[in-house]
Amino acid sequence: MFTKMVKSSIVCTNMHQVTYTGIVEKGEGIAGPEYSIPTANLHLDSVHIDPGVYVGMTEYEGKQYPSAVCYGANDSEKFEVHLLDVTFDLLGKELTVHILDKVSEIIPWESKERMRHKILDDVHCVREYFNKKK
Repeated sequence: MFTKMVKSSIVCTNMHQVTYTGIVEKGEGIAGPEYSIPTANLHLDSVHIDPGVYVGMTEYEGKQYPSAVCYGANDSEKFEVHLLDVTFDLLGKELTVHILDKVSEIIPWESKERMRHKILDDVHCVREYFNKKK
């Protein structure tokens, strides 16, 4: 368990791409209302990445969307995907998520404000990753 804030930056490079496909399930409803970062929660039978926040490219209905992916927050089965700059009702829909790089580690809960800053910083780093690719 991590005990201090990890400054968000791309911490893993040249990662082998890993792909996951799953159906979006109803989540706890916290990220959207609390942090203005709506997520699609995927149920996956097995995940082969370490817990953390990742850069992802998500396929939905034949299109690709840059995404921030959080795996392992609060439990090892939580796989949350935030599609940047788009909003869809994804409940029950199938998504394919390509993991491209790691942004940061999971940090322990200390306060709502600290978590809000961490999430916003991670999303900013994901945006920077895609801006550098243009």
